Amino acid sequence: MASALTHAIAGLAIGTAFRRLELPTRFWVLGAVGAVIPDLDGVGFWLGVPYESIFGHRGFTHSVVFAALFATAGLLAFRGERYADIRARVWIYLFLATASHGMLDAVTSGGGGIAFFAPVVNDRYFFPWRPILVSPMSIRRFFTARGLAILASEFRWVWVPAGLFALAMVFITRPPAVAKRTEIENT
Repeated sequence: MASALTHAIAGLAIGTAFRRLELPTRFWVLGAVGAVIPDLDGVGFWLGVPYESIFGHRGFTHSVVFAALFATAGLLAFRGERYADIRARVWIYLFLATASHGMLDAVTSGGGGIAFFAPVVNDRYFFPWRPILVSPMSIRRFFTARGLAILASEFRWVWVPAGLFALAMVFITRPPAVAKRTEIENT
């Protein structure tokens, strides 16, 4: 798996594509949570859930079905008329942020594959290109020389591209200058 911090960074970067919307803090919080929450299945290690089980690590919570369920549940934070016109885009964001977790894990150098299609199919998949060093499940093992190598790998393969994507979205999604002038003139 990639580290929790890296998953959150990826989820937040995806959110920048929706910058034109008037977004409350909960939008960003839910996006970061959605990007990290699939790893809650790691608790199964301590509960005796076999890795290859549909509820094992990188199983159901890493699937597109789980991403859709999380996005749907996340819409509860956007009830009411004031959010009616952005709800569909919020759902898309939460889905993409949550689904990004499995995508990132599928390009790591270790662990089992990702059950993208669970619960329908529990087959596990990796992408052919896997440059990101896999992060240990143990926090204690993360704070070692290996942990620094993992962070360097994640910085190169996730943080830099996420930052470049977010920067591009700032320019692509900024309101047109004409619209800004009209707003100023109408105030």
